[in-house]
Amino acid sequence: MEVLTSEYRRIMEIVADADGPVMAKDVARVLGRELTLGKVEPVRGQLRKLADRGRLTRTGAGRYLPR
Repeated sequence: MEVLTSEYRRIMEIVADADGPVMAKDVARVLGRELTLGKVEPVRGQLRKLADRGRLTRTGAGRYLPR
């Protein structure tokens, strides 16, 4: 079983606690990051990895939901 780092676990919590699908900028905001491209893109990559590994569901609009 794959063990997640604390940051990935935090991202999973943010998505699970949201009222609906979230975008990378929503997660970045909760993480306290600036909403610049350079700060949001790494979060987008982390969300994509979590979805690719079956931990999140990605909608067609680039939004993420818990599995």
